[in-house]
Amino acid sequence: MSELRVAIIATLDTKGPEAAFVKGQIENAGHSTLILDTGILDKRDPGSPTPDISADRIAQEGGENRSELAACISEKETRNRSIRAMSKGSAKVLRELYDQGKICGVIGLGGAQGTEICTYAMRALPLCVPKVMVSTVASGQTPFGIYTGTRDITIMHSVVDILGLNSLTRRILANAAGAIVGMANVKEADEKGAGIRVGITIYGQTTPAGLAIKPVLEDKGYEVFAFHSNGTGGKAMEELAVEGLLDIIFDLSTHELADELFGGIHAGDSQRLLAGGLAAVPRLVVPGALDLVTLGEPETVPEDYRTQPFVRHNPHITLVRLNKEQMIKIGTVMAERLNQAKAPVVVAIPKGGFSFYNRDGLHFRDLSADRALVFTLKEKLKPDIPVIEIEGHVNDSPFISGVVSVFEEIVKKAKLV
Repeated sequence: MSELRVAIIATLDTKGPEAAFVKGQIENAGHSTLILDTGILDKRDPGSPTPDISADRIAQEGGENRSELAACISEKETRNRSIRAMSKGSAKVLRELYDQGKICGVIGLGGAQGTEICTYAMRALPLCVPKVMVSTVASGQTPFGIYTGTRDITIMHSVVDILGLNSLTRRILANAAGAIVGMANVKEADEKGAGIRVGITIYGQTTPAGLAIKPVLEDKGYEVFAFHSNGTGGKAMEELAVEGLLDIIFDLSTHELADELFGGIHAGDSQRLLAGGLAAVPRLVVPGALDLVTLGEPETVPEDYRTQPFVRHNPHITLVRLNKEQMIKIGTVMAERLNQAKAPVVVAIPKGGFSFYNRDGLHFRDLSADRALVFTLKEKLKPDIPVIEIEGHVNDSPFISGVVSVFEEIVKKAKLV
């Protein structure tokens, strides 16, 4: 059997036989296993395997005493405390096991609470470590993002409840075990790639630019990772930069900041435009789609925005143009975050417009609002962060060629070549 084990996370007080079945399937396929018990009750299902990491230890690592939690589990707050404790504890233990070179992947079994615990733990592992979650709540009624976050977690719907073994659950669990074994058997690829690793952000309003810039950079020998600026994309990019998986950021589409500040549906978090810089990753910043907030159906648009220009982008998305005062606020927050960077930063401004609808003759052209952003950045950014204005709309050739040249100057300044 393989020395590297597949971790199995399950509540052995309710999912014991199922965990034992998955353990047998994985071991029959040639991999050793390691079981983390996240159950808190003072019992274990008949037929449960002996855990390698006990529930007592998991709770302790999560800052709680399992016996005390079990004694008052009927209380609502105690249930929430239990989930938090077992989530944090299993995440800590799982990451330690990975860092010690003891596991090659993880599979979890659970209902609503088990899925919360297991996926919380899985998110502590790096990208590309195999992660499979067999869940009763993995249906179209559940937003998967709350479980996957920015990690490559494979969610498998159990269809029926994980409540004992029968001909259907055996087949589904066997498939899940086969999936994690197959992932664990994949030969390691060259993680470094062939060149300087570039994270580029793309949004619908800047897609033409992104589609043009990516092949240009690849032809020059860069390895390009594209992130959709939908809230999760920017967060994932910042995290990968912090983890050392990106060498430089080409932040073409900083739209998530606008949605963060003004209640849009693609909001980033407080680490956007900050985390990568604190980790000393150089960054080129473009205000791509930063001139609008993305909202839902027209009838859901808040009253405060209804006097501003808008475009019904599709049946479910309404774009609202930001005004001068809102652009000043964006510029102020951008400057606050970029000023903390510990690596070179350059801001490139497309003079012809920041988004698809922001050009002469279209709905979102507002030069005074755009200039307010530029003025704020020039006023509030540190002197060593230049603001370079380039002719052309963000999606047009003059700007694209100009911004690529600026990007290559940053690469040289940062001594990446």
